[in-house]
Amino acid sequence: MSQKDYKQLEDFLIDDTFQKYCSGEDKNCILYWQQYSLNHPEQAEMILKAKRLYQILVGNRKSVHEQLERLKTDLQNAPVESSPIRRIAWQRWAAIAAVFVALMAGGIWYYTVLTQHIVPQELTDIGQVYQTKKGEKKTFELIDGSTVTLNSASKLEVSSDFNHELRLVKLVGEGYFQVAKNKEKPFMVQASDFDIKVLGTTFNVKSYPEEPTAEAVLVEGSIEMKSKGQRENSVVIKPNQKITIFKNQAALLVNSSQGNKPTLSKLPIKEIAIENIPVVESDATEIPDIAWKENRLEIVDQDFETLRRTLERWYDVDIQLQSDQLKQYRFTATFSKENITQVLSALQKVEPFKFEIYGKKITISEK
Repeated sequence: MSQKDYKQLEDFLIDDTFQKYCSGEDKNCILYWQQYSLNHPEQAEMILKAKRLYQILVGNRKSVHEQLERLKTDLQNAPVESSPIRRIAWQRWAAIAAVFVALMAGGIWYYTVLTQHIVPQELTDIGQVYQTKKGEKKTFELIDGSTVTLNSASKLEVSSDFNHELRLVKLVGEGYFQVAKNKEKPFMVQASDFDIKVLGTTFNVKSYPEEPTAEAVLVEGSIEMKSKGQRENSVVIKPNQKITIFKNQAALLVNSSQGNKPTLSKLPIKEIAIENIPVVESDATEIPDIAWKENRLEIVDQDFETLRRTLERWYDVDIQLQSDQLKQYRFTATFSKENITQVLSALQKVEPFKFEIYGKKITISEK
C-alpha cells in the first residue's frame, strides 16, 4: 500500500488503493483505508469528501477508472498548495470540483451558486395529510388537479390555504408529482433539505430522513431547487436530469488516536451534483429512479447498507447487517413481483452471505 502523504483532495482521488476502497472491490484496500482513517482522524472530513466525489463519478455510469486516470494526468501537471487540509477554502474545493466538471463533458455538474429565486415559505397550517405505510404505494389527487404518487413510508402535508395564492406542500419520503399548470399559483414542495418551485411539470422527489442524500429527478418541464442549511444553493434543472444533495447534517464518527471516545464531526458544506439520465426513446418509465412507480425495484450499483434501507421500506421488514464488510457489498439488479426471500436469494448469487428470517426480522451475516 502507498505510504505517501495525503494533504489535498486530489491526493486521495488519484490513488488506486483509495479508488478500490471507495468501490469496495478490494478487501485489502478497504482494510488499509479503514485503518488509515483511524490513525488520521484529523483527515476524516477530507476523506469523506473525496469518497463522495468518487461516488458522484460512479453515478455518471461511465468508466470511473478512465475519468480518474485523466484527472491524475491533469493534477500531476497542476501546482500543489501546501496548506493544511482542514483549512482548505471553499473556493479551493470548488476549483477541484471544476476539474471534474471539465473531465466529465457534461455528465455531472457541481453547483455552489447562491441565488434568491425561491422565496422561503413555511407550512405552518396543515389542511390535509396523505400518507403511506411501509410496503404500500398510493396515488392521490389534489384539489388543483395535480396528482402525487407516494412511495412506501412517505407523507405529504398540504397547506390549509393550498391553491389560494400558492400551492404549498411538504414531503417526507418519496413522491412522484404531476403538477397541473397554473402560472398564477406556483407549486412548491418543501423537504427537509431543499425546496422545489414549479409552475407545471412532472418530477420525482426522494427525501427520507434516514438517508444520507436527498434527490429529485425531472421528467418534464423545469424546476428550481434551493437547498437549505449553512450554505444555500439554488439551481434549475432540465428534463431527464437528476439532482443529488449530500446532506450537511450528516455526521461522521471520528475515533481518537489517543483512545478517547468517538466524536461527531459535522460537515459544514452541502454538496450538490446534477447528472444527465440516459432515457431510451424518451420513455420515462425506463428511468431507474422512478421505476418504483411501476412496482419495479431498480438497484443500480448500490451498497448493501443503502439497499438495506430500501428493502425495509419496500417489504416492511427490519434488516440487520452483522458486519461492516457486508455494508460494502454492491449490487445491480431489477425485481418486480419477487418476495423478500426471493430477492435475498438472488442477491446471494452476486455476493456470498447468509440470511435468516424471523417474521419481519431479517439477520444477514457473512458466509
